[in-house]
Amino acid sequence: MLLLFKSAVMMRCLAITFITFLLTSWSVYGQVNAETRIQTGELSLRIKNINFVKNNEYFNPISASKFILISSIPGFVDKSAWIEGHTLLGYFFQPELVYSPSGKVTLRAGTHLLKYSGTKKFSQVRPVFSTTLNLSEKTSLTIGSLTGSDKHRLFDPHFDRERLYYAYAEDGFQLTSANDHLFSDTWLSWENFIFKADSTREVFTFGESFKYTPSPVADFLRFEIPVQVQFKHFGGQISNYPEHVETCFNLAAGLRINIDLAQKRYGQAGIEYLQFINNVLPGRPSSAISNGNALWLRFHYTYKALYIGAAYWRAHNFYAPNGNAIYASVIDLNSNYVVPERRIITNFVYLTLLPESYLELFLGLETYYDVCLKRMDNAITLHLNFDKLIKLATLKH
Repeated sequence: MLLLFKSAVMMRCLAITFITFLLTSWSVYGQVNAETRIQTGELSLRIKNINFVKNNEYFNPISASKFILISSIPGFVDKSAWIEGHTLLGYFFQPELVYSPSGKVTLRAGTHLLKYSGTKKFSQVRPVFSTTLNLSEKTSLTIGSLTGSDKHRLFDPHFDRERLYYAYAEDGFQLTSANDHLFSDTWLSWENFIFKADSTREVFTFGESFKYTPSPVADFLRFEIPVQVQFKHFGGQISNYPEHVETCFNLAAGLRINIDLAQKRYGQAGIEYLQFINNVLPGRPSSAISNGNALWLRFHYTYKALYIGAAYWRAHNFYAPNGNAIYASVIDLNSNYVVPERRIITNFVYLTLLPESYLELFLGLETYYDVCLKRMDNAITLHLNFDKLIKLATLKH
């Protein structure tokens, strides 16, 4: 118990230290995203809606793998497939009233509604409320409901892109800062609150998404340095949950090089190398993986609304609780069924059209070739993303 207490204290101290560092750094970088900022005294209605279709055709069989860490598989584990395909078809609708009593403060209040096609009830009905303190023109602190899970700009193995549809709404706090050279998003998303003697775990995610873009080396050559950190904590001292407390740590860092082709007349090409590290504290993981690593080598080409990419993923005992499961080594948490060595060749084709400033039409095709299992999986995505701020009135003080 003393070890668990020390681990929890260490995590809290680390979070406080990291936030303090960011606060002291704002005088240097000091800018942030101001997408929903309104004029002082204005009352507006923000309508956020995504209608989506996400079809995952995953069929990789367990039986074909020669890289099984635990050979004894309980009978209740489906041995025919390890990453099950599924289809998400539905929408979420999030209307919000947005009010700015001063240039420093913005209030948001509304409701998040998620419904899947073919169901009679909403899968999520949750209130949305937050207060945002604008620390500078492009720097803000939000407490309450956050701006949306996609705003963290995290890599898919770390933070599943599909969460945009089923886990868009988050509650906690968020510090954001951005300018021409820096993007920083520090947040805590509290996912499960517990009361004394509850039988469930306390669950929250603390993360930092950071990207530094130095001045161009040449007119056609640019670099990006991304660093992403996540701590996902499962525990709670006041809970009656029988399992021990654990915290999953994930880190990703690397370098991206972008090359403008004929001053972007023919688009932009790029190459990116990323290294991933995962660990579990205090070292007794429920998934039978205590630590691991991965590398991701990606190639990009962007031309107007078209994005084409190819990537090679190589991992050993990699696991990220919030990440896309197709990249993970953990197959079944209940049975500790693990495939430690992963080799995946991926291809991406994305088409993003903006018929209006507030409307995005997205079509995506992704393929995943598992080198070890010699099987091809694919996923197709189609969504309409509507996000508009409508002025209702100007309230006098």
